[in-house]
Amino acid sequence: GQKMTTRLGNAIDPFETLSKYGPDATRWYMITNAQPWDNLKFDLNGITEVQRKFFGTLYNTYGFLALYANVDGFKGDEKKIPINVRPEIDRWIISKLNSLIAEVDTSYENYEPTKAGRAIQLFVIDELSNWYVRLCRRRFWKGDYTDDKIAAYQTLHECLLAVSILASPIAPFYCDKLYRDLTFLF
Repeated sequence: GQKMTTRLGNAIDPFETLSKYGPDATRWYMITNAQPWDNLKFDLNGITEVQRKFFGTLYNTYGFLALYANVDGFKGDEKKIPINVRPEIDRWIISKLNSLIAEVDTSYENYEPTKAGRAIQLFVIDELSNWYVRLCRRRFWKGDYTDDKIAAYQTLHECLLAVSILASPIAPFYCDKLYRDLTFLF
């Protein structure tokens, strides 16, 4: 709660922080923790939490997709399953994704990156990982390569691709890697 100064001994070397935690996690923490014009109560444990909760969840969700896509031979060039014939859970997450895109676009246009980052984080952690992936696991585990399984792959791939684009202004290095993995893996 105090101002950082070398006199008080509570100043943090930014170069050490960036080399230890990385620029994307540090930037994500600083932007989602407080508006850029507000005072920030900086805490290194907050960066660790961002790494674990947001980036860890995003990485694990991508890892889930990549693992099962490679097992089943999903290439991304399969005939696109129309959204209106996909199961209700797919239509729900696509609807949530479209709402997120509108909210994040508005937030960026209004120079509110904190609001945009928080919305992306909430979507990834709560809706995509904790609800969609958790409820659809059995669809990915099924032995047959049916339209239902292809729809699940296409839906998760679309969501992760959109998140990599939406989060790129705040975490450009990580999102570029994620985008490349999503577009070149398949």
